[in-house]
Amino acid sequence: MFGPIKRDPTSVYEQVLKQLTAAIMHGDLKPGDKLPSERSLAEMMGVSRTSLREALKMLAAAGMVNIKHGQGVFISEKGSPFNVLIKFAGKVNIDDDTVRDLFELRKLLETQNAVWACQRAENSVIDNLSEIVEQTLNSLNDTKDDLVILARQDSEFHTKLAEATGNKVIVRVMHDLLDLLNDVRCQTLSIPDRPLKSLNEHKEIVEALKSRSVDLVKEKMLVHLNNVEAELLKNR
Repeated sequence: MFGPIKRDPTSVYEQVLKQLTAAIMHGDLKPGDKLPSERSLAEMMGVSRTSLREALKMLAAAGMVNIKHGQGVFISEKGSPFNVLIKFAGKVNIDDDTVRDLFELRKLLETQNAVWACQRAENSVIDNLSEIVEQTLNSLNDTKDDLVILARQDSEFHTKLAEATGNKVIVRVMHDLLDLLNDVRCQTLSIPDRPLKSLNEHKEIVEALKSRSVDLVKEKMLVHLNNVEAELLKNR
């Protein structure tokens, strides 16, 4: 099922991703199946365990596999992962122009989300957003580089903010947009110090929501998205 990875201009972890996603899409790996041990899989592919872990973390962040510490890595059983896998497999090499297009849309949509949430959300909803950020900061005390935790928090934060607008159509649009951003999010969170910066920026957005200042919350969201876009393009 798995073979040695060839060294070429494509990064090693991307090649590992392609082999794993192909195995799932072709039915060689099915929901609930357990992958070989990290050591065995790395030896089969002829790659370092570091490259393998990076690929597995990206798959986990995309919801394709579940990493259970002490037990192993399992193919996700939630829903039907195959359609998402097909989209995910084709998104590994998103070019810079596409990144700019995605963030242009995010700035338009998510700044307005923040404004409407500021105007419409109950205090309890804003408190919940605050809890999401604080819980993530606490969970990273011992695992500051855990991409899975960070990706899950990032997706949850932006989804909950959309829900806080009270607009059901926007929530559906955000779900689709976040699916499209899976690979970009993983790349962003792999940038040194960017995860903590994003968490602190989320915290500032929440504080602006608590103040009920429309101008401030719009400013904080725009600063966050501009910072993420700039660092992502700089580190590609």
